[in-house]
Amino acid sequence: MSYWVAVAARNASEHLPRTLTSLLSQSLRPERIIVVDDGSTDQTPDLLKTYEQQHEGTIKILTLPDRGFDIRRVPSNINGAWKDAEDSGLKSDFFMISGDDCCYAPNYTEFLVSRMRADHTIVVASGRPSSSREGFSREHSPSGSGRMVDSRFWREVGSEYPVRAGWETWLLYAASQKGLKVRLFDDVVFDHLQPRGTRHQFAYWGAAMQTLGYHPLYALGRIAKNAVSPTIAPRRAVNMIRGYLEARLGSNDSFLSPFNSSLRSFVYQQQAYRIASIVESVGRR
Repeated sequence: MSYWVAVAARNASEHLPRTLTSLLSQSLRPERIIVVDDGSTDQTPDLLKTYEQQHEGTIKILTLPDRGFDIRRVPSNINGAWKDAEDSGLKSDFFMISGDDCCYAPNYTEFLVSRMRADHTIVVASGRPSSSREGFSREHSPSGSGRMVDSRFWREVGSEYPVRAGWETWLLYAASQKGLKVRLFDDVVFDHLQPRGTRHQFAYWGAAMQTLGYHPLYALGRIAKNAVSPTIAPRRAVNMIRGYLEARLGSNDSFLSPFNSSLRSFVYQQQAYRIASIVESVGRR
């Protein structure tokens, strides 16, 4: 039951030690933890060097130059970690994706791997995220951080995240399009040590709904739901609308370009069916 972990990090000296300690303390230890340091300008590089020396062979650091923060480099950095794992001959059954601000229950990875082993049609899974400020997430799909991915499935979809808005959700729909399962398990949790959306303020969530081809009513419903959520609030919902419209109106930015028509059609149809089911359910009351 082997797996390794990709960690995308930048200026994370406050929270990264807890992330790495929790990964190293897993009851099912990772074969390797590959940390991509995206040009940190704080104490992160020194911290990582210490961890790499103390855990030689388990922790590996990939250091990139400082080009400022840009959300689109997160999928690029995860892709870089995968390529390094492949080039080094690391052939694990699963790999896990982690942010630099997450702390995992000691049995977190063992739980996910055992569930995915028991049902080979589950190809992406996570526990339920929480934070001291937000409480437990109400999401129904695997989290972006903390997700365990089946390596064979990852290769089937091209061995890399697309570098465009919606990359995390793309993987879930790509699995569903193949008739495979994604799961969020309530039985195991992990903590986000800072509120979600701190760095991108949710604008890219709106862009993602456009690039993925969301049904307009579904997109509107999601924005409205987030607007009344105490963890996101109206101001951030406005950012979602801005991101949605910027992608819709067109841009020279490839990050805001649409996914292929097959996936977009699949997403639209799935959401249209869900909307129809909700309307029918309300009508029966």
